[in-house]
Amino acid sequence: MKKENMNNKGFSLVELIIVIAIMAILIVVLAPQYLKYVEKSRVSSDQTTIVEYINAMQVIAADPDITLDSAKTYSLTSAANSDTITVSSDLATLIEGQGMLDATSAAGGKTQSTAYKAAEMNIVLKYDSGKKVWNVTKAGGTVEVNGKLPTT
Repeated sequence: MKKENMNNKGFSLVELIIVIAIMAILIVVLAPQYLKYVEKSRVSSDQTTIVEYINAMQVIAADPDITLDSAKTYSLTSAANSDTITVSSDLATLIEGQGMLDATSAAGGKTQSTAYKAAEMNIVLKYDSGKKVWNVTKAGGTVEVNGKLPTT
């Protein structure tokens, strides 16, 4: 008997299993890399946010048209294991008043990366009466705006 033109439509079970196995291997290999990429992106975003606040504090300190109370300390804080950035109300008013950030951003924000959520930050704009200048510092020393996490 002659086989007529068999009309095989679709895939065999073996072919489907092979494709699913290849896809599973790709997911297992690529998923950790993707998660690292996402976390790195979040860290970069958080660094940019903190640097914006520090730059705003430095501009306020250097602006001769802004009168700051030398008895006050203007601060930017974040508790360890918290994603909330708290800006002192006086500093938020100054930042918003100068048009550096909108009202929501000037009042504080949220961190996204696990590195910034775990870190404790305390960045202050404080008057140095000995040198008669305003400094942006962190607990333990001067803040270096170099893209690194300003931790205490």
